[in-house]
Amino acid sequence: MFVITICFLSGAYHATPWGKHVNEGVPEWPPSAWRLVRAIVAAWKNITPELPDRVVWPILQKLMSELPHYNLPDASVSHTRHYMPTGKKKTLIIDTFVATGNKPVDIIWNNVNLDRNEIKVIDTILKNLHYFGRSESWCTASTSTAARGYNCSPLIDHDLPADADPVQVLVPRPDAKFVDTRNPGSKPDGALDSVSVTTKELQDGNYADPPGGTWVQYARPQNCFEEKPEHSTRAPHLDSITLVRYAVVGTVRPLIKDTLRVGDLARTACMSRYGRTKHGQASYTFSGKDARGKPLTNHRHAFYLPTYESQRREIDHLTVIAPGGFGRDELSVLLSLDRLYARNSPDIDLVFQGCGRLDSFSKIPILKEARSWISATPMVLSRHTKYRGVGSGRHVVDGSEDQIRSEIKNRYGGTHELKSVTIDGDGQAGMHGTSVKPFDFFRWRRHGSVGSDMAYKVRLEFERPVRGPITLGYSSHYGLGMFVPMEETG
Repeated sequence: MFVITICFLSGAYHATPWGKHVNEGVPEWPPSAWRLVRAIVAAWKNITPELPDRVVWPILQKLMSELPHYNLPDASVSHTRHYMPTGKKKTLIIDTFVATGNKPVDIIWNNVNLDRNEIKVIDTILKNLHYFGRSESWCTASTSTAARGYNCSPLIDHDLPADADPVQVLVPRPDAKFVDTRNPGSKPDGALDSVSVTTKELQDGNYADPPGGTWVQYARPQNCFEEKPEHSTRAPHLDSITLVRYAVVGTVRPLIKDTLRVGDLARTACMSRYGRTKHGQASYTFSGKDARGKPLTNHRHAFYLPTYESQRREIDHLTVIAPGGFGRDELSVLLSLDRLYARNSPDIDLVFQGCGRLDSFSKIPILKEARSWISATPMVLSRHTKYRGVGSGRHVVDGSEDQIRSEIKNRYGGTHELKSVTIDGDGQAGMHGTSVKPFDFFRWRRHGSVGSDMAYKVRLEFERPVRGPITLGYSSHYGLGMFVPMEETG
């Protein structure tokens, strides 16, 4: 037996069956096996492409070889209505969804058995399956080999039970092919038989049903959408989330010298979306200001951190971190964020990659644990260096090293005990892994406070390994003064 368990973080599954228009108000239930296979392929090819076809495809063929059973939770159907601007006319969109609460969906293959290595591979892919159905269906997915009961089964060898309703479910054919449609050179004739074909390709080809898929009648629990008030749709999985992460995609991505601009745009986008949904109210976490407009000083509010993790000259990720945690309304904004609109420059497209607590993302460079850290973006002092005295008695007060040590002590307390601070004073050394110099970076926000004119590359050595993120100085909440671990040799 093999089981995939999907838990919908917002307590809702948003999906429309193949062949239905979203405004018909018909939800897909149970989630189709065809959709699941395609979602696994998408997570595999977009996020873990290093897994070879020869390893993953045989696993998927096993899942496609048998019709799965389902253990469906008690559920109800609801919808929202909103208008989308299409040219000069607004179009009404009805978003119908299945409210599942905090109960998971089990998808069960009774006669599929995977070995330990195959389970490890599929677990790796499912950890990166962050939504299932439409993009509002945020989820976690996991595997199990433990026996499960089920209440939704294919009607192949038996008649419809008296306490069940029939429903058509789209499943993949056992002989469905896989073709990596992102690589045009690899497309043979009949590539539309692939489970990775895009919906647009199918629509352009006027396919009534997707090739490689077939309809099977299932027995679903009778009146499965009857209201059951005792079942709450509260989603405790959203509690205490402190990090949301995106990939920056597109043919043209912002350069790393525009780190501050991107971080500032992310803050503006979050505040704007939050204000629209909350009738003009502001989020302390997004804005970093209290009700009177005074800046918060405890650094528990959001950090918008653009990073260049492929060691190129372009920003490839955006990580939004709030040590104090995101509220439900704030998280709803973050999970819907897919684009940053920049004036006089191309928009920045984002793809949601995951959310959770900081310790769940320890492989991200800025969140690793190390003793030695080096600037990934220039540090700009929050205050200007001061001088006291005259003549031979003239001396520096509140210099760069003094400010760094003071800020680390105030921000991190006794957990980050500094051993040494090394500052590149001439600004000619490139940032970590690049040739981009500190003064090449844009270092002023559109609004708000202004730091000093100096920009530094800094190396920090701590007495013991510490865990990131470490961000210091002016605009550290928007990507400046950001550090990454140095490679330690001993």
